[in-house]
Amino acid sequence: MLEDELGHRGVDKAALIDRAVIDSNDYRRKFDNATDNPKLNKALYDVAKILLYDRSGSLYESMYWLDGITGEIITKFVSMGRIPKLTGKDHELKVEYSDGLLKKLRGHTNVTVIHNHPNSTAPSAGDFNSACIHNYTMGFVAAHDGRLFKYASNELINSNIYEKYWREYVEDYFEEVEAQKLAIDKIAQNSDITFEEVYR
Repeated sequence: MLEDELGHRGVDKAALIDRAVIDSNDYRRKFDNATDNPKLNKALYDVAKILLYDRSGSLYESMYWLDGITGEIITKFVSMGRIPKLTGKDHELKVEYSDGLLKKLRGHTNVTVIHNHPNSTAPSAGDFNSACIHNYTMGFVAAHDGRLFKYASNELINSNIYEKYWREYVEDYFEEVEAQKLAIDKIAQNSDITFEEVYR
């Protein structure tokens, strides 16, 4: 992928969203089943559409933090070109917590997060650990291919073990996301984490 004179990156075709899927009624209905809170479900859907269209063709991730009761946006991390607003650093495929962002989250006890995965993968070990460290009620990954993943974690997981299991499943000829899901399921047997793909 090429960069222009200002360092902005061009379109990464592998990270383009599937607009027909994202705009479909089937996609909208996934959010009806996301949680038991209709207000939060509507907010998650609205935010998912915003961040997916904003990040389409980009390897950058954006994240929104929502009040788990009202669905209102508490704060957001949106990378602009090469330099994410809240960190001043250039990180693809990663959301980095700044002091300013953490300050905005202080005092909120029922927080739901949603962020995109340009490569349409399931939650990473870092996603689970971030949910645990920051005490989020739940998290969602809006994949660029239209999949929606829900996760939560009450304890840190070993990222090396996650990677080991994932690689073992890939070596057994499982597709990447399926290998991730199997690795997460294996870790969940002995860890206080939850994970599911959300269907309509």
